[in-house]
Amino acid sequence: MTTASDLRARMRARVDKLHARGDATWYEIKNATGERATIRLYEEIGYWGVTAADFAAELEHVTATEIEVQINSPGGDVFDGIAIFNALRSHPARVTTRVDGIAASAASVIVQAGDHRVMVSAGQMMVHEAWGVAIGPADEIRAFADVLDQQNDVLAGIYALRSGRDRDELRAMMRAETWLTDQAAVDAGLADVVFTPERQDAPAEAEASQAFDEAEFRSLVDRLVEAGIVRTAPATKEESALSIPEDAAASLLAAFTRTEEPG
Repeated sequence: MTTASDLRARMRARVDKLHARGDATWYEIKNATGERATIRLYEEIGYWGVTAADFAAELEHVTATEIEVQINSPGGDVFDGIAIFNALRSHPARVTTRVDGIAASAASVIVQAGDHRVMVSAGQMMVHEAWGVAIGPADEIRAFADVLDQQNDVLAGIYALRSGRDRDELRAMMRAETWLTDQAAVDAGLADVVFTPERQDAPAEAEASQAFDEAEFRSLVDRLVEAGIVRTAPATKEESALSIPEDAAASLLAAFTRTEEPG
């Protein structure tokens, strides 16, 4: 089974390569001064990816009235995750958080900052207890365990606040390292809706406009005849002897229409 530490290890290896090339671009803010800003958070939270200090500094310049935070992250530093959560909750814009792939560990906390929380179809969320490494004598290691318990209570409080569920129930989910599918995250109250993207096909009007319209083509022919550009010999009193393949007629009609457009 893939664990959060496995995901972080893979992400760190990728980020190290990007930093070595000088082109780490998994975190960006677009259209910060328009009506809607997009923040793409596609990396680890903390030193190996985006720090709370960098995030807050850039968020401060966002004046858009709506912000969408697109998330694909294995998590990271719990303190940076909480700080980013609070920065988004404190911003005056309406915030939508969207899980595009994975929101694990501290990234699942950032999801809770959204006024509207979206799981894109097949996206996943993972919640677990805080963990860390302690070096020192027994008393210091015992004290560190207390610090971890405190962080777990803080995280459970955030989940409980946004989900409306009992804090002890959330603590049990964290203790078990719970992986949630898109709908399971909604059912748990940690997201609001599942969004399934659909292919953007050509509008029906565009398809209709490209279809061959025989009546319009005959009108075109009449105009060409009146202008002396095309001559026809009547086959009968009712119809013209002019014959042209349908695909060629459609191309001619389109070309002539473009020449008539102003500008």
